[in-house]
Amino acid sequence: MTAAAAALFALPGAASAHDSAGRTYEVATWGSDHAPGTSRKPLRTVARCAELVKPGDTCLVHHGTYREQVTPPSGRKGAPITFAAYGDGTVTVDGTDVVTGWKDAGGGLVAADTALPLDPTENALFLDGGRAMEGRWPNSGSDPLDPSWAVAEKTSTDQHIDDPALPAGDFTGATVHLWAGSNPWSQQTGTVTATTAGALDFKGGNNRCAPLCMGDQNYRNYYLVGAKATLDQPGEWYYDKAAERLYLVPPKGGIGGHTVTAKHRSWGVDLSGSSYVTVRGLDLWGTSLRTGKDSTGDLVEGMRAQYVSEFSTLPMPADDELSIPPTEGNIVDSQVLHSGVQILGTGNTLRDSEIGYSAGTGVLVRGSGNTVTNSLIHDVGWMGSYTPGIEINGSGQTVTHNTVRRTGRGSIDVSWQLNGVPFHDNRIAYNDLSEAMRTSRDGSPFYVCCNLDASGSSVDHNTVHDADGQVGYYIDNSSGHFLLHHDVAYNTGTRGTFFNGHSDVSLGNQDHNSSYGPGISTAAVRLSGATDATGTYVSNDVALTPFEISGPGDPVVRDNLLPPTDPRYTDARNGELWLRAGSPAIDAGETVDGVTTGVRGAAPDQGAYEYGAPIWSSGCTLPGCSSRVRNDGWKATASDGSDATAAVDGDQGTQWKAGTAQTPGQYLTLDLGTPKSVSRLALDAGLDATGHPHGFTVSTSGDGRTWGAPVARVGGRSFTQDAVFPQATVCYLRIELTAAGDTPWAVDEIRLYADGPDAASTLQAEQAGVIKGVERGDAATGVLGTGDLIGFHQVRFGAGANRLTVRLASTGCGRGCSLQLRLDGPHGRLAGALPVRDTGGSDAWQEQSVTLPHAVTGTHDLYLVASGGHRVAALDWLTVRD
Repeated sequence: MTAAAAALFALPGAASAHDSAGRTYEVATWGSDHAPGTSRKPLRTVARCAELVKPGDTCLVHHGTYREQVTPPSGRKGAPITFAAYGDGTVTVDGTDVVTGWKDAGGGLVAADTALPLDPTENALFLDGGRAMEGRWPNSGSDPLDPSWAVAEKTSTDQHIDDPALPAGDFTGATVHLWAGSNPWSQQTGTVTATTAGALDFKGGNNRCAPLCMGDQNYRNYYLVGAKATLDQPGEWYYDKAAERLYLVPPKGGIGGHTVTAKHRSWGVDLSGSSYVTVRGLDLWGTSLRTGKDSTGDLVEGMRAQYVSEFSTLPMPADDELSIPPTEGNIVDSQVLHSGVQILGTGNTLRDSEIGYSAGTGVLVRGSGNTVTNSLIHDVGWMGSYTPGIEINGSGQTVTHNTVRRTGRGSIDVSWQLNGVPFHDNRIAYNDLSEAMRTSRDGSPFYVCCNLDASGSSVDHNTVHDADGQVGYYIDNSSGHFLLHHDVAYNTGTRGTFFNGHSDVSLGNQDHNSSYGPGISTAAVRLSGATDATGTYVSNDVALTPFEISGPGDPVVRDNLLPPTDPRYTDARNGELWLRAGSPAIDAGETVDGVTTGVRGAAPDQGAYEYGAPIWSSGCTLPGCSSRVRNDGWKATASDGSDATAAVDGDQGTQWKAGTAQTPGQYLTLDLGTPKSVSRLALDAGLDATGHPHGFTVSTSGDGRTWGAPVARVGGRSFTQDAVFPQATVCYLRIELTAAGDTPWAVDEIRLYADGPDAASTLQAEQAGVIKGVERGDAATGVLGTGDLIGFHQVRFGAGANRLTVRLASTGCGRGCSLQLRLDGPHGRLAGALPVRDTGGSDAWQEQSVTLPHAVTGTHDLYLVASGGHRVAALDWLTVRD
């Protein structure tokens, strides 16, 4: 995390330490729990402060690491109890304790006698501040969303695996993790009962067999974890619960000088018995936070939680956790209710927070009237069940303006099995959902199952994209009364939205004013399998592929813009699906009550963006919420000289495939055209599970001729493989194979990412990290006057950009009004000024540009500061490009 990002997360704690007139206590790592808790004599632990506070009181916590569990009492409405970072640095509630007493254990291992209190399947170990991998076979890299899988022979059966590559060793008692079947929508685990070289028996798993089972199936992936015999690479560990002994393969050079911590506390902040408690600016490491089913009025803000949940098995949910009689199919809901940050109860809020790295759920929202907003959830659900970025159960929930990316399955999930039939009056809006379905095949970023009644709920103004599943918005298995509108989908697989009756009803589902872009191969909207589709209503959509809508009940499908008509999207390759002048979608829609508001012109437009209105954006405004590198015409060539344009055309529906089987030395070269700041490369190889590179490196170059040593090495077998490396400005990248394979390698799409937003991308004004003197809307700011500003943290300019373009609206300012582009601070270096011309009204939007006197290079905080009048301009978006 950059210094600017760290500062932003610390701001909520410093900005409002005193929430009431109650007493204030201070806590510091240098204090004493026998002290009075004053500034000069602070307490030592947050837990001691929790014992002292009463309604209206505040605990201010100084910077440092606190290895403890915090269990506050309840405040009162109007007099909450507040736990807040003091503002002098990062405050971390750590769920791990240091492991000491390491001794040589023979065989290249060290061991420590230690009692780990959690269930053995929930243990987690950290080596020098990074997650250590539990011993496994085959070995895997550090990214749990890109695991290495063994592949069983087709002679395998329900409880038996044949694999000539399986080494000799005693794996009895190990967990076998299965990703298997003809169309595996979930993963399962079992327990090894017997092993020999090349074969093993196991029990458990294989629920719903077929199609989720081993044998002669399309998918026969598995790995082993949790056996001492798997320890063979530095950092791997195994815990013998009976002997209370922890084994570790030490780093090269020995364990000396290294720090090992083990997870001891599942809930670092436990609000399960608390109401009216505010937690502000406290970070979590190796632990999580929860409210309870009776909690109300709790507020969590400005929290950064990492490694919140860990588990290695997927047990069937308990009977009392299910809203329907338990069946084998409920294995899909394993661990959903036992992981993640949990916002339970009524009227509780999680906002302005980052939750990253969870084997299961990122955030669980359960109860009624709760809110999750402006938060970043990422790298979760890697165990491959239905644990999503955000799980929503109950009614009256508000989930808005969140960014969810890199999830094992769904980004946002709604489960009837856990929720029961009522799912009323929920709002799911302005969320950005991407890079989902990393370890599953049949699913979607937004997924609903099953038989759910969503009366009164709205799913609107969301964006789903760059996902490895089959659908963008998936209303599955007879769920009904979902209102979708003004949503966007691109690069989501075979469909954009799918209403699946699944041999039952699909009632009252609607989709209006949605925009579907490239990377949807068959149907932008599909309705099928319904015995009764009464109330289905699809209108005002814009798509690049046709619809497939059929079923009894007279579905209404009208006023949509479909192929072969070109909608004239602004930049579909980069997901900018708003309309250009002359689009046939302008004024071509019908009026839909409660949906087509803010109309410009003679009639509503078709699609998600009304031409002439501000362009709304989805996702959060925190550091890390924007990271995609703009593709402004990259070129790709293969080592055999062939054109690999399909790998970088922005469309996952096209594919480049090598002409021969994988061999070390084959490569693709990417020419970015202009130098770009890059720190992650995502290689999407599609869903056929045969074209994934078995191993590759990434190298960079400034001229395309001289290449340095590889900056990343990648293995694994997930649909998308990520190469992560130190951020650098480069013009060329090379992907080179390091392992052989029986089939040619294939690439559907290559995407690039980096810390901070790309100056060449469209920076939405309402997503600015800093806004001063003006209100932030859903699609623009209010009118800025002199001294008012918006700011973006750590914007990437690459090797240089010299033209500022701003979409704005202005009236009555007169001559002398301008927008100043300043770098690294509101009063920082002036990079240029845009003279503001009157557009004819504060709601009349126009693009205005200026050439900067000097190109801006590198990475800077960017500020746009108004000057010259009380009403200079309202802002929609800006770019800085060549």
